[in-house]
Amino acid sequence: MFVSIKLRKAGCAVMILTLIVSALAAVFIPSEATAQEREGIKVPIIMYHSILKNEEMWGDYVLSPIELEKDIVYLKNNGYEAVFVSQLIDYVENGKELPEKPVILSFDDGSYNNLTYVLPLLKKYGFKATFSVVGKYSEVACEDADPSPGYSYLDWKDIKKLMESGYIEIANHSYDMHSLDGRRGSLMNSGESYEDYRQAFYNDAFKTQHLLEDNCGFTPDVYTYPYGLICDASRHLVKSCGFKASLGVEEKMNYICRGDSDCLYEMYRYNRTAFESTEDFMKRLLG
Repeated sequence: MFVSIKLRKAGCAVMILTLIVSALAAVFIPSEATAQEREGIKVPIIMYHSILKNEEMWGDYVLSPIELEKDIVYLKNNGYEAVFVSQLIDYVENGKELPEKPVILSFDDGSYNNLTYVLPLLKKYGFKATFSVVGKYSEVACEDADPSPGYSYLDWKDIKKLMESGYIEIANHSYDMHSLDGRRGSLMNSGESYEDYRQAFYNDAFKTQHLLEDNCGFTPDVYTYPYGLICDASRHLVKSCGFKASLGVEEKMNYICRGDSDCLYEMYRYNRTAFESTEDFMKRLLG
């Protein structure tokens, strides 16, 4: 009888201890959803440029259509769904949902071969992409009567066609700041006053905005820094221009949080070169 009472008391003590541990765990160990809300949704962004079949051109900023297709197939087979930057904006500002494993494919500079090779692959696999166009390049492209995937850029009718496809969104990649001669990207020049720089930045960014509005019927919400060159003044001016997001070039993972608009600026991107296999690149990108 005495032994039985002792056992019952021991059992009660274990039960009480278990309840205490469970309660403490609920307080101090966040659920997966809570942790995700605190840290944000992981969004890898891949930065592509030109897509060409000519093997002699492959390098830091030129990839083959075959390798691009391998990338898309890898992502699709591993449960990733391509989204627009505008969907991230909707998630942050309006609480709209994102897929479980979002990824962004971005293509810089507005090469004509993006229309030739990228759009058909996006349609084939149901993926989306963000194309960043340089206003001056597109303006000059309108004079090209026989565009070539090797060297031409998208003109206004090409951009409009891409937008109307539903697979592409367009970002502003400056009008004439995509250069390292004189001004380096959208950086301030040495000795330049803030007022002079502000006027130069506004003139450049809004020129592309107005050209896209006049010729294609829309204005982008996303600014892509030329060469990823950023300064404190440009950070402020991108926001004051009304851009809701911006793209940089630092290779890190993005964590997108509801209600935190700052996480949408200078988003990180991994440059896709021709020197890595799809498997090696994706392991580096996705972990």
